[in-house]
Amino acid sequence: MLQSIFSLFRKRPPRRTDGKLGVLIELASFDKGGLEKVVLDSAIALDRQRFDVTIVTPGKVGHLGEVARDAGLRVIGLPANGQQAAYDRLLQELQIDVAMSHFSNAGYRLFDRYKIPNITFIHNVYAFFSSEQAEAFARDDRYVDCYVSVSQNATRFAVRNLGVDAKKIITVPNGLIISEHEAREKKPIKLTRAELGLADSDYVFANIASYNLHKGHYVMADAMRHLLQRRRDVKILCVGNVVYPPHVEALRAYLREHGLDQHILMPGYFPDVEDVHRVSDGFLLPSFIEGWSIAMNEAMFYRKPMILTDTGASAEVIEDNDIGILVPNEYGDTSDLNSKLLDELAYAPRNYAIAPVLANAMDEMASHREAWRVKAEAGRRKIYERFDFSNIVQRYEEIIENVVRQNGR
Repeated sequence: MLQSIFSLFRKRPPRRTDGKLGVLIELASFDKGGLEKVVLDSAIALDRQRFDVTIVTPGKVGHLGEVARDAGLRVIGLPANGQQAAYDRLLQELQIDVAMSHFSNAGYRLFDRYKIPNITFIHNVYAFFSSEQAEAFARDDRYVDCYVSVSQNATRFAVRNLGVDAKKIITVPNGLIISEHEAREKKPIKLTRAELGLADSDYVFANIASYNLHKGHYVMADAMRHLLQRRRDVKILCVGNVVYPPHVEALRAYLREHGLDQHILMPGYFPDVEDVHRVSDGFLLPSFIEGWSIAMNEAMFYRKPMILTDTGASAEVIEDNDIGILVPNEYGDTSDLNSKLLDELAYAPRNYAIAPVLANAMDEMASHREAWRVKAEAGRRKIYERFDFSNIVQRYEEIIENVVRQNGR
């Protein structure tokens, strides 16, 4: 009873007087992950003359959180105990006009209580959700005013499988910070083919992705078995960090057992993506699931022809085989994928229906390397014309202002 009485006199969040919009960005943790880096880049790029940004996380504040603070952003880690009460006090003290959430819902009910509109990002095709996660996502829909989805496939999945009204979703692609990669491109070369055991005559596909088997590592292995019946000069350079060691150890053992470890190389993680592209001829990403791959954008910037499975945004960037080859997915339509099928396809070796198709695509690209090198020039032009991160952030800013206006704040 006392709790309900006191809530009647709850302090109202103050109104801003500086003409800016108070933006609260929530994410599950703020340390070193790829999603966290996307959030960091977006937050730093928002116009400081128009937006006052606060980043809140119920999880760990680590490296990227400190980078954000150094850039002048307000970063707040909620305490492990009494998080909701601490979040409540925070919203009473801050001048927040809109919330933006990234795969985190800690503040949803508080946003609703204080009438703070909530923009939620859909970063992936959420087929990896369990049934409980999918149900929770659908329940939380009432707390979301607008969704920003990274690709048409991610949008379609959310509408068909998670009960989201298509009218609530705006699809905005991920962009690339072009100036960052222009600077990277000028750095001295630090990696050579010889260091990796690659010959100058090899046709090398870079696979830049975490060693997360949802990226299709066993598909690549099956395709290579087909390809080795025709030629032995094609190599796949898999560069990434380990997600779950037992899966990676089993994959390495499988490659050794089948004589594939000299053709599918797994040297680990390299921080300098430009060096990986310098030693490569093409880019290969036969994932079962994606949202919008930043690695795909990077390959386009570095003028690499691409072979991608039809998931995430691949069909939005490869158009009529202009800058690469689009391979059908093992399971068909994205909306037909679910967590059980995803894990069955990804975590254990098998014969894949798309493996011969993927092998043919790799053979085609290696056999006509000069023609594909020339075609890949258009990938870089697309980055400059359509996927410049600064232009993407401008779209975010427009969405923020429209949602605030529509909610009368």
